[in-house]
Amino acid sequence: MSPELRKLFEIKQEDEEKKISQPTDQNVKNHILIRLAVLITGTLGFAFLINGAEGWGAVALVIFMAIFHGIWLLYIIIETMILQSKKKFILRNINLVFILILLLIYGIGSIFLFGFA
Repeated sequence: MSPELRKLFEIKQEDEEKKISQPTDQNVKNHILIRLAVLITGTLGFAFLINGAEGWGAVALVIFMAIFHGIWLLYIIIETMILQSKKKFILRNINLVFILILLLIYGIGSIFLFGFA
């Protein structure tokens, strides 16, 4: 289409490269790796401590691990709101997936712990 017709009908031509490439400030790999590293490292650390503990100490460590997961989840929720306001939708969606997965894991665990009904 000629430039005169585009200008007449107010059609804006977008670069194909802009549509395909992601913005430079949204590094998806680093975003995923950092959040997963913190979660997995904390969980494995608590798992090793729980494995060596006995009695009420093990129960306390399970509670501390749940508190760690709660703090991590709260951080992810706050970061999701910040990413929404900065219009970084890809990173926001990744955080929403993290939230969903952690809530799903705890939901399934609570079903097995407290019963199905």
